Amino acid sequence: MSELAPPIYVRLDGQPRMSVLERLLALAISAGCLAVLITAAMITPDARGVGTHEQLGMQPCQFIARTGLPCAGCGMTTSFAHFVRGQFMQSFIAQPFAMVLAIATCVAFWGGLYCAITGKASYRLLKIIPMKAHLLFWLPFGLFGWAWKMVWVISSH
Repeated sequence: MSELAPPIYVRLDGQPRMSVLERLLALAISAGCLAVLITAAMITPDARGVGTHEQLGMQPCQFIARTGLPCAGCGMTTSFAHFVRGQFMQSFIAQPFAMVLAIATCVAFWGGLYCAITGKASYRLLKIIPMKAHLLFWLPFGLFGWAWKMVWVISSH
């Protein structure tokens, strides 16, 4: 019967717990994700849809300054800042791919914390989706986000 069930539903008896080092790594990943989300909450989204990162002491995007077109990362910080405020539509408009990354950051925070506390590895969840499927989603969606941002910047000028 267990051969018919997807691997996530199959209970493994005597599943080994994560080592202390692995649990500390999971905790560090969780803390890093939390730091990103807290930082996004501490800054104010720029109304232009770009430039929010400048509040962190970073330089303006030189790609957009020189070409008039946004780089692939333009709007990411703004999108995160909207996302942590629950402004999901503004987050998507600022940079669609960044909204997906913000969701992934939240998932990684909770997943890392779960692994650190329980000692249960989550790798089985990741192995269910083959690498090709990840590439077929992440790469095109990242390119879509960049194209979206270009159209948004060009149409607003």
